[in-house]
Amino acid sequence: MVVGYLNVGEALEAKNLFDEMTNRNLASWNAMISGFVRFGDLRSARELFNEMPEKNAISYTTMINGYVKAGDIVSARMLFEQSDEKDIVSWSALISGYAQNGQPSEAIQMFYRMQCRSVKPDEFTMVSLMSACSQLGYLELAKIIDSYMHQSSFDLKRVQVAAALIDMNAKCGNMDKASTLFEQMPTHDVISYCSMVQGLSIHGSGPQAVALFERMLKEGLVPDTTSFTVILTACSHAGLIKEGCHYFDSMVNEFSLEPSPDQYACLIDLLGRSGKLKDAYNILKSMPVKPHAGAWACRLIELEPLNAGNYVLLSDIYAAGNKWLDVSLLRLKIREKGLKKIPGCSWI
Repeated sequence: MVVGYLNVGEALEAKNLFDEMTNRNLASWNAMISGFVRFGDLRSARELFNEMPEKNAISYTTMINGYVKAGDIVSARMLFEQSDEKDIVSWSALISGYAQNGQPSEAIQMFYRMQCRSVKPDEFTMVSLMSACSQLGYLELAKIIDSYMHQSSFDLKRVQVAAALIDMNAKCGNMDKASTLFEQMPTHDVISYCSMVQGLSIHGSGPQAVALFERMLKEGLVPDTTSFTVILTACSHAGLIKEGCHYFDSMVNEFSLEPSPDQYACLIDLLGRSGKLKDAYNILKSMPVKPHAGAWACRLIELEPLNAGNYVLLSDIYAAGNKWLDVSLLRLKIREKGLKKIPGCSWI
C-alpha cells in the first residue's frame, strides 16, 4: 500500500500509512525514502534515513542519488564514505555526480579508487567516466578509456555508449577515431551529431561542423535548443556570420523555438568576434530575455583583449553552466595569447 500511494504521487498518505505500521522492514523504509527522493523532498528523506534502525546498500544509494540530482555532491560523498556496503550502483552514482556537477577530475579519481577495490564498472559508470574525460579534454586518457571499452564486453553499438565514445574522442582531439565511430553507428541521433559538431568546432573545423549539421537536417532529424546552441557556438568560433545568423533565424521561424539567453549569447558573441560590436550591443539591449552573464563577459574581452581577468570570468561563467566546449576553447585562447591568470582567482 505504501508503494501504491507513492506511485500515484500521494506522499502524505504513504507517510501516514507508514507511521501506522507496527512491523516496518527494510523494504518499507527504503520505499518511503525513495519516494521522498523522487518527489525532491530530500529533507524528509534524510530524516527517515537517520531514523532507520538498519540500513543497507539500497538505503545509501537512494540518498546518494538524491543528493547527486540536487547538485549536493558534498553530502553525497559524505554518505558514500559512511556506507559499509559500496556496490557498483553507489560508485556509479558518485562518479556520475562528479561528472554532472563539473568536477571531472574527482570523477576520474573515484573511478581509479573503484578499480583498486576490484569493483567492475558497468555501462553507466563508463558513460559517466567518458563524460568526465570529455570535460578535461585529455587525449591520452581518452585513448586509454577507448582501448578499455573495446577490450571489455560492453556493447559499443548501444546508442548511449557509442555517443559517449564519439563525444569523448571528438572533444579530446581524436577526430579520426570519432568520425570512424560515428560512421559505424547503425543509426544516428541528434546527440551523436551534436557531439561531432562540437568536436569539429573545438578543433577549428567550423565549415565542416556546419556541413555535418546540414547533413543532420537532411536526414530529417529535428534539432532542439541544445542543437542550436552547439551550431551557433561553432559558427561563432569560426567567424561564420552568415551561417550563424541563418541558424538563429531558422530556430525561431522554421522550428518555432524561443531563443534562450544561451542562444542570444552565442549570437552576440558571433557578432562581437566579427567586429560588429554595435550590432552585438543593440541585440544585448533589446533581447526579450534577461542578458546572459556570458554575453557581458564576451563584451569585456572585446574591449580588453589582453586582460586575463576577463577570460577567467568568462571561463567561470561557462563552467557554471556546464559549457565545457567553451571552457576548453577559452583555455586554448589564453595559452595562445600567453596570458597569465591573476593570482587568487579560481580556475575551473
